[in-house]
Amino acid sequence: MKGNLKKLKFFYVVFIVLSFGILFQTPMFESTYAALYTSNKISSGGSDYTLYLDLDTTSWIREETYYLYEGITVNSFGSGILDFHEINLWMKFDDGNGFEIIDLTPWGTIDTEGEYYEYLWNFTPDEGTPNSFSIYIGSTFYEDVGLGDPFTDDGWTKVADISVSDPAPPSISHPSDIYYEEGETGQEISWTATHATPDDYFIYQDDVEVDTGFWSSGVPITYDVSGLPIGDYEFEIEVWDDYIHWNTDTVYVYVQDLTAPIINSPIDISFEDTVTGKFVEWIASDDYPDNYQLTRNTELVESGTWNVDTQLRFSLDNLEGGTYTYCLTVYDESGLYSTDCVEVTVIGTTKSGNNPILTTIISIVTLLSLASIFRRKYN
Repeated sequence: MKGNLKKLKFFYVVFIVLSFGILFQTPMFESTYAALYTSNKISSGGSDYTLYLDLDTTSWIREETYYLYEGITVNSFGSGILDFHEINLWMKFDDGNGFEIIDLTPWGTIDTEGEYYEYLWNFTPDEGTPNSFSIYIGSTFYEDVGLGDPFTDDGWTKVADISVSDPAPPSISHPSDIYYEEGETGQEISWTATHATPDDYFIYQDDVEVDTGFWSSGVPITYDVSGLPIGDYEFEIEVWDDYIHWNTDTVYVYVQDLTAPIINSPIDISFEDTVTGKFVEWIASDDYPDNYQLTRNTELVESGTWNVDTQLRFSLDNLEGGTYTYCLTVYDESGLYSTDCVEVTVIGTTKSGNNPILTTIISIVTLLSLASIFRRKYN
């Protein structure tokens, strides 16, 4: 922590960066000092002088810069004292737990009563600065008496209690989660952040950085989330300010399959029970096929998996005469499904016993057999 003592109405233009992040700065403007804190002292040689400190506020915000003016005025020199020389002004920050920044400000000579000299300090509390501390000032110097100059060390005088708080981070909007069907375009997340000192932002998709840049307060930050395959995604944004504080928001994106499989509708079929090689065949399509189920008169007869544009063919051999309803249901990975049914009629010719010609022949044969039996019995 460094600074520069100056005589009132002097003009300074020196800027030097030193330790603790403090800027050694002498102002280019004429001082308009008005002391907020004073400490009246009597030196070893009997001189009356005043130390003082001026600062804008005692409520500081971390990462902002504050200016402190420490000064000295000789109200009257003691008897035989000609001037103050080898002057050092001191400042200490102390939170009672060992946190201290102590520095000195050398000045050559003060030889005029009532003249004000000041030293401009510049301090920026960072993350290592305590939440509260006190400021103390002190001074050391020699008084010129011509020989054996007396030395004055006035110790420390507490002049201010400081509180330090973190600056408010950027605020950011919370857009709604997004649901859309795979293949849709124009899907984007739009965040709006506000802060007096915006800096950069980072966007992450499932913890992987996908975008970064600089943002402006009140101007939307948009990110296109179109073109994603079916699935669930987490998008998080971090917005940072110039004080290295940040805020985050998370939006979830759900890409869905809302289209059921497509299945054709074969015509109903009819054939005699002596015919073989008959079948019913469906063609189904979907981007995400999964499984199928085939029922005959509501009874499950077959199931399995299917592929895109698969021909699903099922044999109708070995059916007895009658009417049957075959229904095929195809599912996709999202659980969506489509169903189609075909009516199959089997005409019985060998097993059903309803052929009139065969019935007539059997009847004739039966009657002739009975006639022959009666003839032998009564002859």
